[in-house]
Amino acid sequence: MNPFNSPLIRLSLMASLLTCASPARGQNLADMFINWDPSWPQRFGITGIGYSQEQGYELDNFSVDIPLEIDPGALLTGIENEVSQWGVKADAWVLPFWNVHEMVGKVDGQTAVNLSLGAQALLGYERIAVDYDGTVFAGGSTLAYGQDWWFISLTGVYAYTDVQGDIESIRSWLLMPRVGARRGKLEAWLGATYQNVAEQQSGVFDLDGLVLNYDLELKAEEAWNAQLGLRYSLTDSLFVTLEAGFGNRESITGLLEWRF
Repeated sequence: MNPFNSPLIRLSLMASLLTCASPARGQNLADMFINWDPSWPQRFGITGIGYSQEQGYELDNFSVDIPLEIDPGALLTGIENEVSQWGVKADAWVLPFWNVHEMVGKVDGQTAVNLSLGAQALLGYERIAVDYDGTVFAGGSTLAYGQDWWFISLTGVYAYTDVQGDIESIRSWLLMPRVGARRGKLEAWLGATYQNVAEQQSGVFDLDGLVLNYDLELKAEEAWNAQLGLRYSLTDSLFVTLEAGFGNRESITGLLEWRF
């Protein structure tokens, strides 16, 4: 049986920057770009990233060339995905309210499709699962605004994952709104993440010489999930962030960020 194509696009969602500042009144964009105010966020950053996620998927389309009148959807009982990622991100504030970033990282995980009892008897498998690893490249942008104690931001990310082996590459995009508050060295926020992900898989069941081709299309059970995050300033240039995701998509993200 050929391995599945695996959905790896979630791993770039932790690349969001939530520090924000309000631009000085009376300055035009050229002044803001050239004359960086010390009260604004430090302009450049390098961030180490660790990320882990679990979520369920639902069937969008499934076909298998079984020579019987069977609804292919009745063969499946549940679809699960687990993924972990480690990487590094570089970012820059182009303007005091506009940040851009790029990220590269390594990923590994597993996608598993559980089969019904009838499918197990017919195909001889309890579940179809594949372990995978690969490299992810991501780029995105953040718009942010804030005052003395509060801030809001909106981050968009596009990700491309090059998976090792026979699995096809995965492309995706994410949208992440945040609203938060700061006090002293601590920042906290609530937000959400939207993931546009669709996975197409194909392979072969080999039943003692009877070869059955299949095609499978998956999508996330829920596109949105909630986020809760904390960011603490260890020094004026070094920050640590912890963010957790809740709902059908459960995740945990750790960031160590150096700004200069």
